[in-house]
Amino acid sequence: YTGGRLEVLDRVNDDWNALLTESYQTMNSQGVFYEQATTDDFTPIPPLSVTLFNPPYNDDQFENTALTVNGKIDDWRLVYSGAYLIRNVSQTQDNTMYARGVWGTYYQCTGYSKGFDPPTKCYTPSATWHDQERNTHISQELRVLTPQDKRLRAIGGVYWENYQIYDQEDYNYRSVPTCTPTFDTECFLDVAPRPGVFANNPSVRGPDDGFFDDLVRGYKQTALYTSVDFDIIPNKLTLTAGTRWFRYDEDEVGQDVGSFYCKYYGGQVATNFGPCSPTNYNGYGPGGPYGININDSTTAKGFRSRGNLSWHVTSDAMLYYTWSQGFRPGGFNRGTSGHLPDQNGVDQYITPLVYAPDSVTNNEFGWKTTWFGGRVLFNGSIYQESWSNVQTGIDDPQEGLGNLAFSTNGPSYRVRGVEPSIAARIAAGLTLTGSAAWNSSSQTNSPYLIVNNPKSVNFGQTITSIPNPFGPLGSSLPYTPPFKGSLVLRYTWSFMDYVLFAQLSGEHQAHSFTATGYVQGFELPAFSTYDASLGISKDSWHIVLYGDNLTDSDTYLNKSITNGLVEEFPMRPRVVAIKVGY
Repeated sequence: YTGGRLEVLDRVNDDWNALLTESYQTMNSQGVFYEQATTDDFTPIPPLSVTLFNPPYNDDQFENTALTVNGKIDDWRLVYSGAYLIRNVSQTQDNTMYARGVWGTYYQCTGYSKGFDPPTKCYTPSATWHDQERNTHISQELRVLTPQDKRLRAIGGVYWENYQIYDQEDYNYRSVPTCTPTFDTECFLDVAPRPGVFANNPSVRGPDDGFFDDLVRGYKQTALYTSVDFDIIPNKLTLTAGTRWFRYDEDEVGQDVGSFYCKYYGGQVATNFGPCSPTNYNGYGPGGPYGININDSTTAKGFRSRGNLSWHVTSDAMLYYTWSQGFRPGGFNRGTSGHLPDQNGVDQYITPLVYAPDSVTNNEFGWKTTWFGGRVLFNGSIYQESWSNVQTGIDDPQEGLGNLAFSTNGPSYRVRGVEPSIAARIAAGLTLTGSAAWNSSSQTNSPYLIVNNPKSVNFGQTITSIPNPFGPLGSSLPYTPPFKGSLVLRYTWSFMDYVLFAQLSGEHQAHSFTATGYVQGFELPAFSTYDASLGISKDSWHIVLYGDNLTDSDTYLNKSITNGLVEEFPMRPRVVAIKVGY
């Protein structure tokens, strides 16, 4: 990582100031963040190893300009905040295992597939995918606050943002040669974007490009919000109510283009050596020679609200209750395709082009207290969250749902939890802090995929020919450990003109699951980690020696499967470092 930040503050007068911030950062990453247990032919390999045939990398850079203006008009406060972000990403990953899949020989051998004669020659199966992405994000917000020392107080504002992703992703797994006048059989034609349709890169793709996405996707959001506090009993009982209206417009334009059927094989002889087009397209593949044209849009709008009641029982104890709503917008899948033929051979399930928003409602009771003259702080909350219409990713071609991952709306969950925290001064210079979270999650319904193709005689019925992809009733929420906790013990003392400290800390997390249902999921193991640090300071100088993950625990924090190989994402190893600051 290399970066910098510059801030300029202008205090216009006692009531107004403006802060301008410019940030810049580049990141260069080599390799991958996972390990594999076996090679591609399932031979065991040592820990922290992978089987890759091309060097992966990720270059990521951004610059962000932000302006915040604070001011007062009489007793009313105004805050303006605006920012503009530009981010560029260039990433390449190995994709050779995909090239060894069911259609691999079609692209690495001379046009061979299930319906054609065996190949006469095969070329390298080495494959990669390359993603080139440019993001722009602009946001602006204006907030007004009434006098905060009054019995009735309010905050109101307007928010607007525009986020765009310019994305060009090329899958370079085609190694059969390009047709030329001297090589005109058992060859492929290069592919190019559809004429007249938006493309970030309108040029003909390279000879190894077998499929590409070229599109712009993003959203615009406008929101109005307000929140009002009223002291029912001054300094004792406060009621808060707020709501937020939003409109979220999401769109996606561009195209998906593949080289399927843009080839010559057997006795056919090529006569046109330009990019694949209707004049030299010899096949009958889906989407024609130019693939799929993308022009999608969807809109979500509505209100999300919040209410809170706070009761200062004593000067050392406050109780509160909060009811709040949350929202996550939907999105698009990469085109539509049919799956799971019925008794008449008609596809029953069509991959949805759009998946809908999901939402959450939270009910929470909590407390904030001090004890023993302020030497102990004890806070906590008890809550129940209802998460409905949850967006769920599905990727399981073995059940007949195709080899492209897609998202759809699935089950609902209920989460009940308790989160206490404590901070205590045990003796002079000696403090103990700790926090914990117990969560119990449960799937409250068990929807199946529904026949959504009107041409099927089973339209509207539940698809039972494959296992339910969303899991049974009572399944736990993925990535939700039932327990997580931490403790920190710190001792600070003085010696001559120096201040010293020593600190020990530990964290424990229980097991969890990456997915429910038949969709490939794994159990993530429980783990504990321990850290320590020593420090000394004098005047404006300080030096700290610290160690993270002292036992060098090698557990993994996530686990997935890609192209048939299991990938484990290990915990960061033991780190010992010294920090010097002034």
